Amino acid sequence: VLWFAGNLPFVQNGSGQAVADTTQTAAKGDDAEDSAEKNKEPEVLPVPVELAKVGNQPISAYYRAASVIEADRLVDLVCRTQGRIQLVSVEEGDMVQAGQVLAELENEREKIQLRKADLTLADKDRELERSRNMLAEEVISRQEFDDVQSAWNLAEAERDLARIALEDTRIRAPFSGLVTERKVVVGQQVTAGAAVFALGDFSPLRVRVHLPEAVARKVEKGQRVLITPEAASGPLEAVIERVSPVVDPITSTVRLTLLLADDCRRVSVGGFVKVRITTESHHQALAIPKTALVEEGALHSVFVAEADTVRNVEVETGLYDETHVEILEGLFCGDFVVTLGQGGLRTGAIVRVLNDEDVGYSACTELSGDPDSELDYASAPATKQE
Repeated sequence: VLWFAGNLPFVQNGSGQAVADTTQTAAKGDDAEDSAEKNKEPEVLPVPVELAKVGNQPISAYYRAASVIEADRLVDLVCRTQGRIQLVSVEEGDMVQAGQVLAELENEREKIQLRKADLTLADKDRELERSRNMLAEEVISRQEFDDVQSAWNLAEAERDLARIALEDTRIRAPFSGLVTERKVVVGQQVTAGAAVFALGDFSPLRVRVHLPEAVARKVEKGQRVLITPEAASGPLEAVIERVSPVVDPITSTVRLTLLLADDCRRVSVGGFVKVRITTESHHQALAIPKTALVEEGALHSVFVAEADTVRNVEVETGLYDETHVEILEGLFCGDFVVTLGQGGLRTGAIVRVLNDEDVGYSACTELSGDPDSELDYASAPATKQE
């Protein structure tokens, strides 16, 4: 009974010899192996990262705005009198010269009135010439001559009014430019003040943007500006032509007028553009790639490589551009910062540098002792960890 219950420490084999029970001994051995396996530290794999070397380079801060291309002059030409359109001599896209007749109203009545006024003036002119001779011969009095002179002046004024009335029936170009829109057709009845054409002067082209007052104080007349049209293949160059001397009290902005210096045929009036204005520049700024910056709320930090580990360092930033950020405090020229792979890092983490040869990084073991000087790494050969 005891043997079947497993309480006997040994049994006899077929030859009558006692054999020890190894069941419990084997179990104890397995427990020891499991305990040793648990106590064994897990293998730490290095985190693959890429580095960049901290150095001095020019860096500029920019202000970006959006606006549209504007013509130097873009106006609507209107009728000065009412009537019916009898002639349209230009179409949209036509280049016209200053003074050219673009359209004409029915004006037979005005032409006849002008002819009548010319005839009347010619008759008064002959009468005035006779009166002048008679006055010289003292045939007529000075009063009679003055009456003739007044009649001639009145006839001249009537002729001028008739000429103006005829001219009001013609729509002329006030300046040389391009017809951007034709708004009437032959036979159309129009009223005084009705728009007939839109005429634009596209040389030069301008862009107007509004900047905050604090930003506008940092720019000046004649400064170069980069403009990127939405429909053009590349950026254009412009200069600041005018800076408004007043601040808009509603928006607290200052208007800047930019003059395009490039070929205006690459852009169209009314086209959307992005404007980039340089507000401040530092020629020798300690800069790092923007990808190296770790932002946590208002705090900025980077991971600095030291030997085969990294250290998190809080930094103070300055100017930004498209690719780099200026470092005011926290780093030294010659430091190596992590630009790729920061997501799984913490201070003391082991790293494997993927671009060590490209940036000239060596996994050294000690640094120079002067904290105020540039960090100087040992010249030991780089050891790549696989």
